[in-house]
Amino acid sequence: MSPQEMKNKKLIDIFQAFINLLQVKNSETITITELTQKAGVSRTYYYKHFTTFDDIISEFEMLSIIKYIRQLPNQAKLNFSTLMEHYFQLALSNIDSQLTLLRSGKEQVMIKSFVTTYQYLLQNDMLIKFSKNGRSEDKYWADFIAGAVVNTSLGWLKRGATETPRYMGEKMASFLELN
Repeated sequence: MSPQEMKNKKLIDIFQAFINLLQVKNSETITITELTQKAGVSRTYYYKHFTTFDDIISEFEMLSIIKYIRQLPNQAKLNFSTLMEHYFQLALSNIDSQLTLLRSGKEQVMIKSFVTTYQYLLQNDMLIKFSKNGRSEDKYWADFIAGAVVNTSLGWLKRGATETPRYMGEKMASFLELN
C-alpha cells in the first residue's frame, strides 16, 4: 500500500469509528482514546492530522467527493446538473453516515466541507464554469451553493430518497437556474 493509500485508509477508518460512536454516544462524550482505539490508529496519528472531530468529517467528506469524481468514466469537466447527480448518488451511498451526522448536529461541518471541495474542483478545472452572469465568481456563491445542496440532500435522505439522484441533480440546477 502506498503512503497515500495508507493515509486515506486511516482517514476512512477513523471516520467510520467516529460515525459508529456517534450512533450510540453524543460527540461531547467521545474521547480521543476511545476513538483511536476503535479506529485502530494511534493517538499520535489523531493529533498529527486533526485538531477537532469536525476536522475528521471535513477531511473525509472532501476525500469522498474528490475520489468519487475522479473514478467517474470520462473525466471531462462536469456541468452543474451532473455534479449534483453524482453528489446525490454519493450521499445516497453514504446514507447512514449522512443521517448520523445530521442527528449529531454536524450540518455546518458538512456545508463547510462542501465549500472547500467545490472550490477545489473549480480551482483544478474539474467543473464547467456554469454561471453566465458571473455569480460563480462572487465570494459568497460557494457558501450559497453549499448550503442549498447539503440541506437539500439531507432533506431528501430524511424523506427516504424516493427520487433518483439524476432527478435531484436536475432539480438543483433548475432551482439555481443553471440548466
